[in-house]
Amino acid sequence: MTLDFTIERDENGVYCANVPALPGCHTDGRTLAELRANLADAVALYLEDLAAEAAEKTPPTANMRRFSFDIVPKAASRRKAAIGAGR
Repeated sequence: MTLDFTIERDENGVYCANVPALPGCHTDGRTLAELRANLADAVALYLEDLAAEAAEKTPPTANMRRFSFDIVPKAASRRKAAIGAGR
């Protein structure tokens, strides 16, 4: 995933970043390295919050059931097995 962001420097020399595609997602740092780390954290937290909100809006219904199953290869027919064995 690629996200565009803007960087500005405020009057105190602090770098500030904003991610336009994620409204309200912004952070700052005293150095560009600190800003980069903080920006990665801010985007990760933003996306985690979006996922949590989506999960809350889609509660399980009474029709949902938990189940499990195994995938087992279908047995070859005797004819295919015989042809494969060179008979």
